[in-house]
Amino acid sequence: MSRPSGADCPSPRRFDIDRRKGRKMVNGSHRLRAASPRRHILAACLLLSAAATPAVVAQPQADVQQRASRTVGAEDILGLTDVTETAISPDGRHIAYVTRQKIANGPGRSTIWIVAADGSSAPRRLTHGAMLDDSPQWSPAGDRIAFLSNRPNASLGGVAGVDIDPETKPSAKPGAGDPSRQLWLIALDGGEAQPLTALDRDIRRFRWSPDGQTIALIAPDPLTADAKAERAAKRDWVEVDAPRDLSRLWLLDLTSRHLRRIAVAGRAVSDLNWSPDGQRLAVRAAATTGLNDHFYHSELLVLDATTGSVERKLFDKVYSTGSWSPDGRRLAFIAPEANVVGIRAYVADVASGAVKQLGAKLDGTIRQVEWYRDNRTVLARTAVHSRDILYSVDVPTDRFRPLVAFDGRIDGFATAADGSIALTGDQPDRSADVWVYRHGALRLLTDVNPQIRSWALGKVEHVSWNSSRDGRPVYGVLVKPPAFVGGVPRKTVVLAHGGPHDNWSAGWQGSWMNWAHILASNGYVVLLPNPRGSSGQGTDFARATKGGWGSRDYQDVADGVDMLVARNIADPARIGIGGWSYGGFLSAWAVTHDSRFKTAIVGAAVTDPLTMALSTDTPDFVTAYFGLPPSALAQMDASSPLRAVDRVKVPVLVLHGEQDRRVPLAQGLGFYRGLQLLGKDARMVIYPRESHWISEFEHQRDMQRRVLAWFDAHL
Repeated sequence: MSRPSGADCPSPRRFDIDRRKGRKMVNGSHRLRAASPRRHILAACLLLSAAATPAVVAQPQADVQQRASRTVGAEDILGLTDVTETAISPDGRHIAYVTRQKIANGPGRSTIWIVAADGSSAPRRLTHGAMLDDSPQWSPAGDRIAFLSNRPNASLGGVAGVDIDPETKPSAKPGAGDPSRQLWLIALDGGEAQPLTALDRDIRRFRWSPDGQTIALIAPDPLTADAKAERAAKRDWVEVDAPRDLSRLWLLDLTSRHLRRIAVAGRAVSDLNWSPDGQRLAVRAAATTGLNDHFYHSELLVLDATTGSVERKLFDKVYSTGSWSPDGRRLAFIAPEANVVGIRAYVADVASGAVKQLGAKLDGTIRQVEWYRDNRTVLARTAVHSRDILYSVDVPTDRFRPLVAFDGRIDGFATAADGSIALTGDQPDRSADVWVYRHGALRLLTDVNPQIRSWALGKVEHVSWNSSRDGRPVYGVLVKPPAFVGGVPRKTVVLAHGGPHDNWSAGWQGSWMNWAHILASNGYVVLLPNPRGSSGQGTDFARATKGGWGSRDYQDVADGVDMLVARNIADPARIGIGGWSYGGFLSAWAVTHDSRFKTAIVGAAVTDPLTMALSTDTPDFVTAYFGLPPSALAQMDASSPLRAVDRVKVPVLVLHGEQDRRVPLAQGLGFYRGLQLLGKDARMVIYPRESHWISEFEHQRDMQRRVLAWFDAHL
């Protein structure tokens, strides 16, 4: 369970992942929300022509062995500035993007910047607060940018200059110490930002109408005086799975400043897109605000933009709202396979409801689809093995043509009317930057983290090997130490990714849960395998772990280790394994079923599928792989590292967030207690207040330092 991608355990952010790691896409407002961490990072199986050649290849990785030789540490990784979103102006001349910094002993900060798409001028800072400014969207005229911010607003009290329908008017302004995320407006040339709203609830999404006269936004109903009194009295019990605090769809008229709610009865709206003529809205909606419903039971609806009435339900379960074709007749979107494991891309005819799948046989996974320039072409951001490729797809013929083959991971993209494409992503020696594709060429526009050039980074390589079970190719990424010399076996760490329907790409390898650059800089060889169950090799590959976590994918990992030993790269006496979420599961599986590893780090891991299915906030994730108890008990037990804990013979470090609802704390604690009761060498660290994603600065620093120290001590 890493960043959500189809059947992953979803993250509470990047969909929010909505990334991240969500998330979102483009219509008349020409806006992208990256997915993240990375997101909504979702995938579908497509058809790739073996003879096709990318029109452009991104700049290759610099020769990292010629860099300065300062070893990478936790503070270096935490000091990086991330690029989380980008938006390209309608005329393609300017790109707005968001940078986010993690601040020690304080909240994070995000800032909006502007850069010329032709590279004629350096990036300039557009917003200047010390709060969270993000989600930039260009006005259709391209002269203003609307954005969300939690900055203080002196004009609070209802809405700043806005008239709200009486029945939904807030009873009080937000508290001064608890600013909510509101809508602001700023001119392209900068100056003071002006508040557009001052609701007492966070605004979660918004979109400009094509004529620039209205902004549609998503926010829960304002709290009534009675609701606030109940909370203050701590009468705040929660009925599990009951609809509550539903997010609503609102229309803000920018001339009259009237804010009107158009509710979708009994549904929580999570995203929206205007049709090109401004007459309809495509929305993603679910019965509750719960993550399980959001990810696995969201419908794609088409609404009348004036009345809010539902004109058509286009699809039962979707992962994205949908991108409108220029003529407004079709929507492109991504959705789960029928039983959740795997993802598909579709184009739907709005009038008839007829749906066409895009590329059912591609050896890869789609993460995003957007309509592009004309009524027959969409762009598909796709993971293929350990690379990311942006395809141009001819919808009538289902032909995929590589447009940009990126040396790293593309986090997201956005398009302009002139065909320009803004991309955010990372590469082996760049943790986050902005590129533009125009006139057949890809151009780097930013240098967000120049300090990286002084670091001693390992060399990142694509690598592959053949399965010992059936001979099929398995792909991954190898990171060698900066001073690596062939023929001298090194201490080695295998890092397993989350998901399992996620993948490692040959991009930047440093974050709080990806320890490859820190380990390599400190002398380790690091293998990042994409075993069966991963994204990047089509639906059949993704579904290969159904009914058998560990038993059906771990051998691919072991074969990768054998390949490194055979090539005299890995020292067989000094090999460890670690990972987060599903990566933690594979680490626990490895030391309960194999003796080749000398130690393991088990992070936020599922260690018992049965109790996981009964306690997680996304039960459909587990049951999609195993089925429902009690009929699935045998398969669940067979995939439980906890039930084989007596076989562990090496030191194990267990890491977990205290408030993790995705993989509840009991999963990690049960594995640790089992080891401890049997007298095994085990340690456990619990991070207070943390969910499935560790977010606090000091906790992230401790984790990275602890990981390096643990492997140093045991390898």
